[in-house]
Amino acid sequence: MSLHKQLLRDVFYCTQCKPSYGFKPLSSNGPYSKFPPTIGALDKADLLFVGINPRISDNSKSYNKDLFQRIMTSKNAFADLAVNLDGSERYIAKDGKEKHYHHHVDITEAMFGMGAKFEEHAAVTELFFCATKNAQNLPKYSYPCADLFFDRVFLKVRPRLVVCVWKSAFEYFRRRFGIKGTESFLITIGGHKSMVVYLPHPNTNRR
Repeated sequence: MSLHKQLLRDVFYCTQCKPSYGFKPLSSNGPYSKFPPTIGALDKADLLFVGINPRISDNSKSYNKDLFQRIMTSKNAFADLAVNLDGSERYIAKDGKEKHYHHHVDITEAMFGMGAKFEEHAAVTELFFCATKNAQNLPKYSYPCADLFFDRVFLKVRPRLVVCVWKSAFEYFRRRFGIKGTESFLITIGGHKSMVVYLPHPNTNRR
């Protein structure tokens, strides 16, 4: 089994984080609602965007909630989203339904040219894969999901640049690698080196 497929399977069934963080399953005996470990490039990519965790809407008619319903009731749909497909449409795209990722596409195009496809150059991951309505109940100084999975994601993607979209994602790397007083720094995991940079979140009032 490939590293990508093994990671998908392990993440899909994982329930190790505390429900008090705000994570919920779609059914009483199912896994938490979550995103795949990466969305975008299947394996190697120059850019790896890192956020805190996906958001799930409490609006029963929202596209976002329908998306989680699809990917958590079909492992094929979960695997498709990992390669940036939601049905027949690209999920992270300039005209994608999820506006949060338009910023990611703009950066990808700025670096690789107008019309560059996100999945050909980049991937996005989270420090927590499971979804919540907001980040209010997530621990600020403990990242059990990242402790369990981030190194595997990093060594699958082997990015040249790690882009922290949330300030708290940047702080995770600073604490982990003992970095102080810098806007960018180099990390090494499993022999692979990447530069880590901070990018202000499009919604600057969010954690």
